[in-house]
Amino acid sequence: MYEQVKVNRAVYGAGEDRLILGSAEDNPLALSDFYGQVQCVYLDPPFMTGEKFQRKRACGEADWKRGTMSLTLPAYEDQFDSEDAYLKMLRGMVESAWSLLRPEGVFCLHLDWRMSARARLMCDEIFGQKRFLNEIIWGYESGGRSKKTFSRKHDTILLYARTGKYYFDITRVPLPRAENRKNHMARSLDENGRAYSSIHTRGKEYRYYDDEPVYPGDVWTDIGFLQQRDPERTGYATQKPLKLLERLLLPVTRPGDWVADLCCGSGTTLAAAEGMGCHLLGMDTSSEALSVTLSRLSARNLTMACPTDESPAEALAEYDAGYLRVRGIGVSGVPFPEKATPMDCLESWETGRIEGDTFRVNRRYLRTNRYPALQETLAVDPGHVPDLLLTDASGARRAYRWKE
Repeated sequence: MYEQVKVNRAVYGAGEDRLILGSAEDNPLALSDFYGQVQCVYLDPPFMTGEKFQRKRACGEADWKRGTMSLTLPAYEDQFDSEDAYLKMLRGMVESAWSLLRPEGVFCLHLDWRMSARARLMCDEIFGQKRFLNEIIWGYESGGRSKKTFSRKHDTILLYARTGKYYFDITRVPLPRAENRKNHMARSLDENGRAYSSIHTRGKEYRYYDDEPVYPGDVWTDIGFLQQRDPERTGYATQKPLKLLERLLLPVTRPGDWVADLCCGSGTTLAAAEGMGCHLLGMDTSSEALSVTLSRLSARNLTMACPTDESPAEALAEYDAGYLRVRGIGVSGVPFPEKATPMDCLESWETGRIEGDTFRVNRRYLRTNRYPALQETLAVDPGHVPDLLLTDASGARRAYRWKE
């Protein structure tokens, strides 16, 4: 039989990468082991909107197949008592980012019109005005339109370097020239049949071949918000598109570098960084955000420093004749759909061994868009029935120890 226990961390593989429950402002020492090691810190903090955001999640195989999300839960609150309280929070995070960065490192701060001007002054103070690199404008067309002002349709991403010796390679983010050519230029073919645009200035001809790339400036309008049915969507509020983070990270990181996100939310930054072969450091005050992030990672070399949920829930699992059968999870107090079965309420399950307050993970089974059904049966050694780590459809993770 299985009994529910509390563990403080789950370790996958060697456990080098980290996901940490907490706040860089309130507990900077949680990050101290990484001071001076991180190549890029991305920070997408609350914007001081005054709103309470929700998250939507799929519940069960049918939701995953249809791409629907029938479960609605709180995500995070973007509410502060005053502007001073907000700026105090932001300063703590920016100072932590400064401490994390190595000499070649770059900091990216993502905000909107509400606080970007004040944040620019703060970053000038912490990093130094000479370390300012860019104010990137990410323009988009989603949402409604204002009739009282010009519609506010962009976010601002501030880039700062830790020192004057920062790493930056814009050739890692080429754009097709044919889609970005200037219309006023003459169009021609050279002697080899290559298409190009040209302009004559001061007696010289300048050619720009269609098959040669151009590179982004500081106004990005070619990356849109995620649409409601986009398979990339996790249901987490204010999720940013993967393409946006890839364009930010590729020029400032190399494989093997560390990338940190101190408000990791839905995990887009870390998913992008993992795809580039980087090490990961994620932090968030929400355990559910860490669960969403984890679901997007391969987790081959990760420690998730996040205590499991202690609210009671029954692990519907049984061992018999060399087979472990997982039938779901019994959870109360969560607004799952009325027709949801115990298996619907189970988002993923993992096997491993509990050692003290640590769960050492051996195998993972989780729902994905490609494979919406969860595996239910696993052949196991009768002498080593594994412990279980279950994540329900609300994102809560619970640990269970096997008892004879």
